Amino acid sequence: HAWYSEAQEAARVGHLGLVTDLRAAVADNQLQMWLQPKFSLATGQAIGAEALVRWQHPVRGFVSPAEFVPFAEQTGHITLVTQWMLQQALATLSSWATLYPHLSIAVNVSTRDLQDPGFAVRVKDMVCASGINPKRLRLEITESGLMDDTRRSIALLHALCDIGLPLSIDDFGTGYSSLVQLVDLPFRELKIDGRFVQRALAERKAETIVRISITIGLSLGMGVVAEGVETAEQVAFLRNCGGTIVQGYHLARPMPVEACTAWLQRS
Repeated sequence: HAWYSEAQEAARVGHLGLVTDLRAAVADNQLQMWLQPKFSLATGQAIGAEALVRWQHPVRGFVSPAEFVPFAEQTGHITLVTQWMLQQALATLSSWATLYPHLSIAVNVSTRDLQDPGFAVRVKDMVCASGINPKRLRLEITESGLMDDTRRSIALLHALCDIGLPLSIDDFGTGYSSLVQLVDLPFRELKIDGRFVQRALAERKAETIVRISITIGLSLGMGVVAEGVETAEQVAFLRNCGGTIVQGYHLARPMPVEACTAWLQRS
């Protein structure tokens, strides 16, 4: 049994409306790609950025990704967002080719994309058409997303790796993948979930998870990115643990592409 609630009904209708509007948002360029830089702990310099989607709705105004991404994932519309973000990332990398040829951009790949057998072919076609070095486009896959269809995910990830794209396992420690699967998957980078990083200095268990994650990643020959870094103390802790890359508000907040390009010119 369940009680009917007008508030729940209004929320459901509102979410359905957002999903319906999302297709038009992609076609009309209402979406925006923002970039959050990632930094080398060894040099302190930016080595790339993570692409984050933003939506400026013509009527509703700013719509948080937390509000529309889960529903887009459920309905399959998230594949449109991924396609748009890949196009924007490749266009930005092309514009950076002369000034910042060493920088990469990482785009998040959804569970729906991992279930699409044609995804790797489309990505390959887009990369070839852009003319950029595939190593400059990273794809981030959440650990939990791998678990829906492990066998299919492994095949697709190997196909993406064959294109030359570096793959990152995102939100490491929050899913349920085994170390055996981690060995089988062709990841070049491990990203530690920011919730562990932010609790590491106050909670022994979180500190242990961060230290072990860094050790695992480095032992497997991967780069290790600590997300959600918000204080200088966290930076020092991660450097002491042997971490290699950091990302978070303490270093740089997400910003539109134009602002990020200007920020790079000042840095």
